[in-house]
Parts: sequence; C-alpha cells; structure tokens
Amino acid sequence: MPSEQHLHPASILFGLIAQLREFGIPLVFALVAGSRGGLEAIAPLALTLYTLVAVLRYYYYRYRFEEHELVVKHGFFVRNERHIPFARIQNLDAIQNVLHRLLGVVDVRVDTGSGAETDARLSVVTWDAYREMRERVFAGRRTAPATAAEGETDPAAPAELDTPRVLLALPTRELAIHGVIENRGGIVIAGLIGLLWEAGVTERVINRVAGDDVVESGRIRDAIGELWVGGVTLERLGLVVAAIAGVLILIRLLSVVLAIIRLHGFRVSRAGEDLRAEYGLITRVSATIPLRRIQTLTVTDGILHRLFDRVTIRVDTAGGSGPDGGERRRESLAPVIAGTRSEALIREVLPELDLSALAWQAPAEGALTRELRRRLITSAVVAGLAALAIGWYALSLFGLLVAWHSVAAGRTVAHLGWAVVDGAVLFRSGWLRRHLTIARYTRVQSVELVESPFDRRWAMARVSVDTAGAGAASHRVAIPYLTRPAAVALHASLSAAAARTAFHW
Repeated sequence: MPSEQHLHPASILFGLIAQLREFGIPLVFALVAGSRGGLEAIAPLALTLYTLVAVLRYYYYRYRFEEHELVVKHGFFVRNERHIPFARIQNLDAIQNVLHRLLGVVDVRVDTGSGAETDARLSVVTWDAYREMRERVFAGRRTAPATAAEGETDPAAPAELDTPRVLLALPTRELAIHGVIENRGGIVIAGLIGLLWEAGVTERVINRVAGDDVVESGRIRDAIGELWVGGVTLERLGLVVAAIAGVLILIRLLSVVLAIIRLHGFRVSRAGEDLRAEYGLITRVSATIPLRRIQTLTVTDGILHRLFDRVTIRVDTAGGSGPDGGERRRESLAPVIAGTRSEALIREVLPELDLSALAWQAPAEGALTRELRRRLITSAVVAGLAALAIGWYALSLFGLLVAWHSVAAGRTVAHLGWAVVDGAVLFRSGWLRRHLTIARYTRVQSVELVESPFDRRWAMARVSVDTAGAGAASHRVAIPYLTRPAAVALHASLSAAAARTAFHW
C-alpha cells in the first residue's frame, strides 16, 4: 500500500486559529462574565481543549496517492475515508494568506463538482507537497481507465510539463479600472455607517447638517417633507449634496484599493487543457479550471464598462460555489478586459464554437406591452408606499417613475435576444447592465418550457436551460416573451441537440 502522509505540523496552529475564530465571541463573553462569577478558568480550559482537538486532527488526518485516486482519511471518534478519483477532480486550488507565506505552507482544496461543499481540504501542506499532488493528479488523469459512462479517458488532463501560456495579465491600472467599475467599496462604507450609527456619530452629523434633534421620532419624516416643499435652506441642501458627493468619491477610492489588494498580480494562463488563475496580495490564490468542465461563459458590460471600453468575463463550473461563501466563490475569468481582446479570450475557452456570425432572434410582438405593464404596476406600488411613508405629495414620484420605466421597458426589450449556433445556445439581456451567456449542449442538463398564467393570456412561453454550474447569482439562459410555437420549437430543438450530445463534467 502506498505510504500515507500527514499534513504539515503548522496545521495545528491553523486549526487552533480556526477554532478560536469560530468561538471567539463566546469565549470573550465567558471571560468577561467570569470576572464577576469565578468563571476565569473557562477560557484557559477552552483553549486547552481547542489545542487538543487541533493536535488530534493533525495526527488522524492523512492522505495517500493510489494509482488512480487520492485517498483522504480523517476523524478520531468517527473515522472517515474518502476516495477521490483523479479523473473526477475538477479544481485543485491553493490559497495562501500572510501567515501561510511566513511559514511556507499552503491551504489546498480539492473539488470534483459533485456538490456544494469541497470534497477535501488539506490545511495545511508544503508547496512541495502541493506540487507533488498536482503532478500525481494530472498524471493520474492521463492514465485513468475508461468508464462505462464516457467510454474514454478524461481528455481534460493537461500536459503538466508544458510551459503555461499567459492569456491575460492585469497591471495595476486595469485593476484600478475594475475597482471603479465594480464599486465594492459600498460594502465597506455600509458597514462603517452601521458602526458609526451605533456609536452615535451618524446622529450627530445629521443633526449638525439638518438641524438639532432631527433624528428623533418623526423628525426624519418631517425633514424629508420640508425638503420637498422647499423648507430646507440652500446652504443646508448644498452641505447634503457635498456630503453625498464625498461619500460617493470615497466609495470609489475604497473600491480601487480593495480591487488592487484582492486581485494583485492577476494572471490567467493555459497549460494543456487547464486554465490557471493566480491573484491576491494579502491572500494569494492559485486556482485551476479545466476547460472541458466549464459549464457556461458570461460576458457582462455596464455603463462604466462601456465608458472604459471594458467587459467582464465569468465562467461557471459545477460545484463552483457553496455555503462557505467567499472561500469557494471563484473570481472572474477576466475581471476586466478590453472589448477588443475579449473575443480572443473567448476563443481560447470555447474554441469549438463559431461565434463570428450570429443570427439573433428578437422577442415576440407584445413583449414591450407586457414589460411596460409590469413596470407600471411596480411604479404604482412604490409611489403608494412612499405616499404612506412621507405624505401624499410623494405621489409626484409616480410621474417620474412612469417616464423612466417607459424608456427602460423599451430598451430592455430591444436588448433581449437569443441565438443558436452549432453546439451552443446564447442568451443576452439587460439594458444598463448587459449580459451575454453561452451554454454548450455538452453542459446542458435539462431544457424547460414554462408558461405562466400571464404567458398563456398572451399566447407566449419561456424556455429555460439548466446547467450544473448555474448558481443563484448566475445569468441563466432563460428566454422570455417567446410566441408559443417558437418556444415549443426551440424547446424541442435544444432538447434533441442536448440528447444527441454526450454530457461531460
């Protein structure tokens, strides 16, 4: 039997840190409470128990390499042994934070795409152990026996000794543009405002700008009412506008800083049939994306994208997101890339598809009317709620909303479209923020024909295509506002094409 290997001894330290992070608040509470009730021993006792758990986990966590699979054993009271075939390993990711780098170790996550959770997490091993794992996994893919389902070996195994070819490298300037476009600094600002509100700082600032005691019960509503009827002075209004502008500028600056830190040194390269993404200044990530396991590809461009002549390209892979949120969330294939360079990158990912001559199909007649009616109903509800909250003069909002949604409905329907090429279906939607998603037949799991009561009223239907990698936030191929005959024909065509094509992970 091949020899079993332990994790790096530093895994004891990382295990202890993880335990303390999870139970840190209860420990602090117990320590504070203990100062009055003689419970001072709880924290040291808990720390001792956590250390013991980390040591036992290190001792009983082992892995070994068989001819065609990775075997992971762990557990003290309940023993677990997991066999992971090399041919089924979809992602083999390495993650390093500052402490990892100081100790020369790496956190490895093995994912086969079989579910929401990571199949195995080796926390932590040396870089040499990680490189050995990559070599064994990729070599094992090449020699994997044929399966009855596929009848062939997994062609996704890359030539590990091939020199990686860089497809995309983002300098600091591009990362700054990405930060401006994505605007993730708003999350930081929202959290900061929440803390300042709890500390009473926000209340004092609002009172200084809008008048004393304005945040007391009922005064905010009165202040908004005064703003509508002209009771607020120009000086105070100018201060409010300047404050809002300052916050918006601060949000953009924070977004730029976050983007540079999070995506520092972003590079996508290709080795054989694998894409490798590397990025991160504080936490360094090295992710592997087998080309043949990409489920869908989505190109996104918003207003700021078009202003900078950039787009964002994302791919979905089966099992690419899970309950651990940011740890499993995969970065974009191209967080930002010039529009002129995006076609070349798409050809690298989908070389078998000819996207040069697309015949886009428009939605059915009546789509604009349905979209406008839906938006007008929403406008009426919003205006009514605003009237209940701040007064009936807020109904003037309804006129503005009607004008806005009349334009938005027309532009939304104008940008709706779908197309079918040999081997894939494409769907585009959105107006201010546009999305184009490509789903290959080899990744289609199901095709659904949907008719709501409103669809039946208008003799329309919707066709939805489901892939294994589609997450809750993914732009799905869900084509609305089709005439029923067109929907039935498209559903039959996609179903037959997907059935004729062997499904591959």
